[in-house]
Parts: sequence; structure tokens; C-alpha cells
Amino acid sequence: MPNLYFLEDNYIILGNSLFEFAFEKDGRLRWIINKRNRENYIKNHYNRWLLKIQDANRNEFKLEGLIFLWKGNKLHIIYSGQLDIEITIEIYPDNPESIWNLKVKNTSSQKILDIIFPHISGIYLGDTWEDNYLVYPYIAGERIKNPVETLSRKPSKILWDWQDYKYTYILDGIGTVKEGELYVRELPYTGPLSMAWLDYYNKDAGFYLASYDEEKTLTYLKVETPGTEYPGMGFSFRKRVNLSSEEEKVFRYGIGIHSGDWHWGADRYREWFNQVFPRIKTTPEWLLKSSGLVAHYDFRYQNGISMHNFEDIPNLFIKAREDGIDHLFISGWNKNGFDNGYPLYFPDERLGGEKKFKENISETNRMGGHITTYINVRIVNKSYIDKIPKDILTNHIERYGSIDFYVADPSKEGWHNLILETIERLANYGVSGVYLDELSMAPAIGDIHNWIKGYTELLDKVVKKHKDKIFIIEGCSDIYGRYVDLQLVSTFFYWHTSYPELFRYTFPDHMLVDMLYPDYQTMRPSFVSLISKDLIGRSFILGMYPWIYDLTLDNSFDSSEELKDYLSYFLRLRMLGIDFFNRGQFLDDLNLETNSNIKAKLYKKDNQYMVAIWNKEKDKGELGVKLLNPPIKVNVISSNRTSYRTKHNTIDIPEEALSLIFIEEER
Repeated sequence: MPNLYFLEDNYIILGNSLFEFAFEKDGRLRWIINKRNRENYIKNHYNRWLLKIQDANRNEFKLEGLIFLWKGNKLHIIYSGQLDIEITIEIYPDNPESIWNLKVKNTSSQKILDIIFPHISGIYLGDTWEDNYLVYPYIAGERIKNPVETLSRKPSKILWDWQDYKYTYILDGIGTVKEGELYVRELPYTGPLSMAWLDYYNKDAGFYLASYDEEKTLTYLKVETPGTEYPGMGFSFRKRVNLSSEEEKVFRYGIGIHSGDWHWGADRYREWFNQVFPRIKTTPEWLLKSSGLVAHYDFRYQNGISMHNFEDIPNLFIKAREDGIDHLFISGWNKNGFDNGYPLYFPDERLGGEKKFKENISETNRMGGHITTYINVRIVNKSYIDKIPKDILTNHIERYGSIDFYVADPSKEGWHNLILETIERLANYGVSGVYLDELSMAPAIGDIHNWIKGYTELLDKVVKKHKDKIFIIEGCSDIYGRYVDLQLVSTFFYWHTSYPELFRYTFPDHMLVDMLYPDYQTMRPSFVSLISKDLIGRSFILGMYPWIYDLTLDNSFDSSEELKDYLSYFLRLRMLGIDFFNRGQFLDDLNLETNSNIKAKLYKKDNQYMVAIWNKEKDKGELGVKLLNPPIKVNVISSNRTSYRTKHNTIDIPEEALSLIFIEEER
């Protein structure tokens, strides 16, 4: 059983066989011990407060009348003053996770806006912070090496114009803000954070922090550091509650003290999430067999330029099909073009009008194609506000290209009705799917407390009405992902830290989409062209659904014959492994051993395994598969095919950029 005792009347200590927490009499956390290696995680005593509660003016409520109680396997930390607060910490034998519950009752006359808890600070692992890693759920995930230094260093940036759009890309490092002496990154879940957990680890020890929130409260996940002068990391959640007098809220969190592999945290978070939020959407069979999509934003751009009209749709599909792709994505089809006439989506008359749009979609369907069309579910063109219900608009204005837009309130029934009417109209045109832009990529708005609930209610209505359609969202989200088929993660613009393995492993039943780029294009900065092969290689081993642009002049693989051949090879191999990629379980690189410069990912389906290999430099190498008992049967597919039986767990890797290895134990 867990234990609690006083040490020299100074500290309150609780723990089990795996970890130990110590509190001072004033409620501050004194230490965290990982008993497996006897390490104290807290190595720098800065900002040791555990809980802050703030009103609408960011003034802090006083936490008074502190007492500690022990009941059963729970420690109770109780405050009574301006607010009634109870923290309970549950400890279980031989379990690396402790459960922290927070109950706040507002007994004041002021509204509570934010609850910040638990705040754990001053952590680094081992004898140096330099070999520590942070996995953080930004979009599909980031892995940040040495976050103490990385977060405190100004990143290099590139400014890039395309048409009327102005972009800033971070080349290295992480964008932070300065709060006093701290470098801080705090982003909202859901959008652009995809999950409500993080893990900080080295090779010997790990720290897991998660929010287990069934109410879909708008939540921010904060990481902080003073930098290398006072090394250490801090982590906390902030809940936006808007709590009136006599109202109360209860929140639940997990803190895990583990042995240093972030996969433990992913397994734990998945276990909780899937029990509370089961998957809603069933993906259509055609998408599970589809090799990817070809994207056309060039029907009409925001600036009025048009490269195609609706008569071109069947021929664009035929061109894509020649490259092995049966899925066409069309944007800029609506009146006034892309990023313009939202949210009134009607086929542009200058491109052929409604009749031609429907006819050519039908013709493409007849040829076995599938068409997904674009809509935006976040913004409203300021010029259109006299044509829509006024109560759906917030006071937030965002600029895209040369046009200003209001952000819509996703909790409003009027907004839901506009989106549902649009999707119903598109379904009647014969589209196979709808892309819901910005849904989880752009930030959630902090003063709309029902932001997450609003979007989940909208998605629930959409999916119930259109079970046979596919839906793609921009960004990535565990909550929203339950309702959709594909989630676009766009790793090119945060390439330096991007780590889609984080979401891919945590939720292997969710299909991720990534944009691929040729080595000659002008839509994105030149560094994107320089990583063109890397984008393809990583997309391949992660089983990502490829998003391939075909924009005349700006972004097309037609301008690079060599890379187009590489793309074709990738698509052929992808189709050979499609059942494992889309119906198997992604096991990341667990139980695999290979050269450090060769990337390998493991998939399991029934009793068979597949390893996807990205051998960027085409090196000679070997693959060790520790979980199988020889003899095993091996089928290697690259430009050649080889099948054999071996009495070892070690397999030669083809000296080619991409390959698949199918393995099963001999029965």
C-alpha cells in the first residue's frame, strides 16, 4: 500500500514502490523521486507553486487555510478562504501513475476565469539537461531535444510571400514568449494541440503529465524554462472555466514517473481516452484502399486568377489516375474563389456554374474517381456579414491574403445550420467528401468557453447525416478525429521539431495526411523543396495518406521528372503495404534495431508484421526484430522481391531508399 508520514515535522511524503512525492507544509512540492534510479527530478527550486486561480482581470485568488488529510489511499490538500478547494492525490501499489483530482468551488463574489494546475517546475533528468527530450502534442507531435536550451534560444525565421499571402516559417528552434524570467510556450487544446498530455524524458527516466477531462473544457498546455542559466523545465495545464459564485468544477489529471520511454505515456493516455471517447466514424472502404489525393487550389485563387474551370474536372482526374491516384481535391470552386466568399458556398458561375459542376463530378464518379471539395468552418468574410445570422460572429478578426474575416462561434446553432446546408448541397452535387479547413489547426479562441463542445456537436450532426462521405480536417485532434477520416498535419512548416510518431502511435486507428512537395516549386520557401525526398520518405514509413499538389507553375511534380519517378515508386510500395498502413497497428520502432541513419517502423496485422524502411543514404544495414521467435519467414519488397526463411532475428536491409519487409513466425 502507499504510505504517508511526517519527516521531522517539515514534509509530507507519499509514494509507492516506484516513486515518491514530498510536500512542504505550505503546499509547495519539495521533491519527486524516481525510486528505480533514486533520482530527484526537481533540481531547481524556481516557481514552486502548485495551483493558481485567476479572475477575469488575471488577479490571483488567495489560497488560505491549508490542511493535509489522509484517507484510504488518498492524500487530501484542502484550502478554505476566498475559495473552497480540495486536491486529492491517489496512489496505487506498483503503479507509476498518480491521479490528481482538483475540486474548486467559487465561494467569492468574483468570477473565476482560469485554473492553473498542476504546476510542476524545476525539472531536468540525469546529470545534465542537454540529453533530455520533450514530446509535446503540437499538431501531430513535436520532439524537442534539450528543451531548456531550445526554448530559450531565438529561432531563425524566413519571411515568404505567395500571391497576396505573407508567411513566416521557423527554420530551427521553437517560438516562445517571455514571461518575466521564463521562456514560455502555451497553446490551446484542441487546436493546434491535438492531445492533452506530454512527456519529458531521457534514456533512464520519464515524466508524464496528462489531463483527463470528460467535459471538453478549453485547456491550455504550458511548458516553461528559465534557460540554461537556471536550467529546469516547468509544466502546467490551464483550464478556462468562467465559474460564477457558488459554482464548482472538478478536474482529473495524471502524473507518471516512469522509466524513460514516451510510449508508456502514449499507451496510458490512449487507454483513458478510448474508454471515455470511443470512435464515431467508420471510414469508407474506398478510402482505405486509396493511394492518396491530388490537390487543386487553382480553380480560382483569392486574387481572381483562374487556372481551370469545371469542364476540366474529368481530365484532371484522368491525369491523376495515370499517376495511380483516384482521389481529387478541389478548392477555389466557390463564388469569388479560395479564401473569399465564405461561408456562402455556391459554384462559381464564371467557372461553369452549378449545372456544370454537378455534371463533371458525376462524370468523374462514373470513371471510378472520388472528389473532395473545400469549405472553411472557422471564418466569415467581413463583406458577407449582412447575409448571415449576426449572433454567429465573434469580435475576433483574422486576415488571410488581402481579406479580413470574422471568426465564427462554433457553438452557435446558426453556424451549424450554415455548414450543414453547405455539406448537404455538396452531397447532392455528388462529392465523395468535404475538407473542413482550419478546424484543428488554427487556435481555439479563449473567450469562447464552449469552443470544443461546439465543434464536436457540429461534427456529430455532420457525420450522422452523411455517414457515407469522408471528412478531412486541417490539423489534428483526438476529440475531433473520432468524427473524421483524415487529419492533415502539414509537417513541412514545423519540420525541425515535427514528430508525427507521437499522434500516430497514440492513436494508430486515425489516418494522418501529410503534404508532399516537389524539389522545384514556388508556393513554399526553398527549404521545403530541399526536404522534398525526406517528406516522401517519412510519409512512407509512417503510413501517411499523401497530399500531392498539382498547381500549374507554382507547385507540381510535373516539373521534376526524377522526383516524379521517386513519387511513383513510393505510391507503388505504399499500395503493397496498404492493409498494414490503414488496417494494422502502428508500433513505431518498438522492438526494432537498425543502423541509426536507417529509419524503420513496425506494423502488426493479425499474426503478421510489416516493417517500412527509409534508407535515405542507401546504406548497407541490418534489421533486428526482437519480438519474434525464429525461424521466421521473410518477404522483402523494393525494386526486387526476395523471399526466404531464416533461423535468426536479423534481416538484411535493401540498399534502396524505400522498402517493405513482411515477416511472420513459422508455425
